[in-house]
Amino acid sequence: MQARKTVPAHLLEIMVSLGGGAWKGIQAGFFNKYDQWCEPLAMFNSPATGTTLALPVSKVTAYTVRAHITKSDALFQAFTEKASRNVLRQFATEAE
Repeated sequence: MQARKTVPAHLLEIMVSLGGGAWKGIQAGFFNKYDQWCEPLAMFNSPATGTTLALPVSKVTAYTVRAHITKSDALFQAFTEKASRNVLRQFATEAE
């Protein structure tokens, strides 16, 4: 087995903060049922939506955090708009 390098949590927290996220912690890595290593995940929230997001610790930079938040916020906004239309349509149908 190969030794695994780990990034200190405080450095990950700084990268997440620089990328605009709210640091939540690290999900430990583990071996899945196929005996493959799943690397630890850095967990953080989007400040706009409160959505908890994750990136593999090896991919955490301020840029990747910012890009992940931006993409997630866009998906969240699209879902919110679609859900709002469906709710309004449901109430319009019930009122008839």
